[in-house]
Amino acid sequence: MPIIKLKDVELYYEEFGSGDRYLIQAQQFVNSYVYYTKDLAEKCGFHAYIIRIRGYAPSALVYEDLGDDWYDVWAQDVVDFADAMGIDKFFYTGHSHGAGIGWHLCMNHPDRLRGFFASGSGPHMKDGKATGAARMMTIEAAKSRETWVPYAEKQAAYVGKAFIPMQEDPTISEDAKKAYEQTVEFWTNMPPESALLNPRKPFPRVPTEETLAEVLGTIHVPTIMLGGTADTISGPELMVRTLRALKDSKLVLYHGVDHVDLPIKMKDEYVGDIMAFCNERGLI
Repeated sequence: MPIIKLKDVELYYEEFGSGDRYLIQAQQFVNSYVYYTKDLAEKCGFHAYIIRIRGYAPSALVYEDLGDDWYDVWAQDVVDFADAMGIDKFFYTGHSHGAGIGWHLCMNHPDRLRGFFASGSGPHMKDGKATGAARMMTIEAAKSRETWVPYAEKQAAYVGKAFIPMQEDPTISEDAKKAYEQTVEFWTNMPPESALLNPRKPFPRVPTEETLAEVLGTIHVPTIMLGGTADTISGPELMVRTLRALKDSKLVLYHGVDHVDLPIKMKDEYVGDIMAFCNERGLI
């Protein structure tokens, strides 16, 4: 099990591909078998590292609340990881909260990024609520074992549902079965310390939509956003808002796809659209 020790944290990671076209992703969990990042590495020449962010085993757990600093800390962990690996510039990709880390990388470390592939990325609406509804459901469920067990089982089935039809495809069935099993294991065995983490929404110090647009407008990292019209967490209206703010960005929406299915069900489309974006912009 690959674990890297950084300045103040140990992080688990997985590596796919080789070469110097580096791609980093940081998430609470990415399955090891069926995912667009893995395909970008194995089919398109990226050297990908997927980091399990601090707070989620087998990376180091976190026992204190970092307040408004969670996304900045996670973004710094990505940069520290790159430094430890001898990587100067890299592409970054992330889904949902992983995309939140990407936005903070764009703000805090733009000189390190060659491009940002943002999936289900929002950022969240500035509606006066510090934490998104989906995260609050997890936190509330984790307050007792009695509520957590049925919630985790339901969440595992929901997050892994895109793998079920894939199991009928002989070219990918075994990997799809392993991906589903790994997803169920992650959710049902999540430590309570992880389930109770409350990182708030990205850009927690930004109070309004108007201010957020101004902040996003300062980002100049080439960015492609990938979203679904059925996404109720990072809906198309949020991504169109971000598209209007970002000067060097592109948005691709997939009809009828929800938040959890996006990076799995649309993985082949993701790869095609990401590669087209990179070629259009002369990034590779």
